[in-house]
Amino acid sequence: MAPTGTQSTTTALSDTAGHRAATWPYLVIPGVVTLGMCMWRISVPSYWRDESVSVTVGRGGLGALTSFISRIDAVHGLYYLLMHLVTRLGTSEVITRTPSAVASGVAAVGIAAIGGRLYSAKAGLYGGLLYGLLPITSRYGQEARQYAMVSAGAVLATYFLVRALQDSRPQIRWYAAYAATMGLVGWLHLYALFLLPAHAATVGMWRHPRWRRRHRASWGLAALAAVLLVSPLAVVARGQEAAQVSWLERPGTRALYSLGLWVTGGGRVLLLVLVAAVVVGTARLLVRDHRNAAALTVPWMCLPFVLAWSVSQVHPVYHPRYILYSVCALALLGGVALDTVVGRLPVGRSWFPVAAAVTVLAVLALVTLPAQLAEREPRSRPDDLRSLAAALRRHSHPGDAVLYLPADRQAFATAYADAFARLNTTTLQDHETNLEPGSFRSALAAESRIWLVQILPHDHRYRSAASPRDLAILKNDKGLRATISRRFGSIRLTLYIRRTAGS
Repeated sequence: MAPTGTQSTTTALSDTAGHRAATWPYLVIPGVVTLGMCMWRISVPSYWRDESVSVTVGRGGLGALTSFISRIDAVHGLYYLLMHLVTRLGTSEVITRTPSAVASGVAAVGIAAIGGRLYSAKAGLYGGLLYGLLPITSRYGQEARQYAMVSAGAVLATYFLVRALQDSRPQIRWYAAYAATMGLVGWLHLYALFLLPAHAATVGMWRHPRWRRRHRASWGLAALAAVLLVSPLAVVARGQEAAQVSWLERPGTRALYSLGLWVTGGGRVLLLVLVAAVVVGTARLLVRDHRNAAALTVPWMCLPFVLAWSVSQVHPVYHPRYILYSVCALALLGGVALDTVVGRLPVGRSWFPVAAAVTVLAVLALVTLPAQLAEREPRSRPDDLRSLAAALRRHSHPGDAVLYLPADRQAFATAYADAFARLNTTTLQDHETNLEPGSFRSALAAESRIWLVQILPHDHRYRSAASPRDLAILKNDKGLRATISRRFGSIRLTLYIRRTAGS
């Protein structure tokens, strides 16, 4: 007969293995569904200007990438480095957007894991599925930008925080993992650090039977380490702020309502349902003594918006996509609400609550279907660079000159590089630099066909005086006439042809 201690250890290991085997579907299903939703017609929408930068900078050499981020876009530098690796496989929409789709699936798995640890496996399952069905998840899960990755990183950091706080005594491994993940998230996007004050509120409200002060001190050190990791990026990005976020405006009193519509894809009914779900979920956590779950989810959902909105009244830093990671907390509260509602149904059969929850989620999928389809239209993005490229392929001649305004924003329009390959990009501009007026006029006089690619700023005001100057010189050249002129979102393409005798 085996010793009692051995029996106990064996039983404990068997229980742990059994628990993992029982809960893994609750984690995998949301991830698979979310990934499937994001991969559905992922190649159909055209690249738009922000994605064009990701693709164009990513496929260039490391030298060009380093030069670009040092001059313009350091805050996205880590993502561009990732894209440099991804674009080695190709530059199609499927290849470049798949990392975001995978990140969305990872976020859904993380939501389910956090829900399972703080409330119930079913609540986590429903929360992860709800996240995958929200139109905003597909929107950024189908974009070659880093916002879905920031959400996945925020969920992972939050998971590490939960693991750390659930240990009665602080464990260095969890706080170290938390600090490293928050630092990585900050390097993916600087404004993701608005999550830190939310976590500070969580740590302050978390109920610890013992070691409360040590947990708070441990989190403080971890948060400080994360900030120090990101501080070099913050210093560089501060110097580039005028070029990067000067277009941001001070959000008004309707910003929260606009944020809600943004999450639901414009569905007002769905917005009301989500608000009700948040109220029910929060009430359940507070009333049923799941205070720690409330201490995590409510600040995570609310504080990043409140802080970004408040700071923006003085210095604009707010855009809904910058706090996309807060949607994960909303989905988690929705999962708690759904678990609560179906669990109260007066039916004796154990399978019925699950069937009811699946039915609710299926109805949600049908309700959001119009918004989901709209997100997957070819021209659903702010710019239609695919059509712009098609127009160039159809109408351009080999050797045609091209003038980009502003000169240093070529990357915003050239995602479909083959359409620009036969154009002459060096005659009217010197490596993304405007020529002197005299040199520009001389170069212009030697060209018979000129494509003007205007990458209009958000406020329609060019940052450099050289852009409106060159535009005025081009338009005032009486030997040229504009023929083709079309807008592709915020980018205008115009063909100027030199007049011939008698024309």
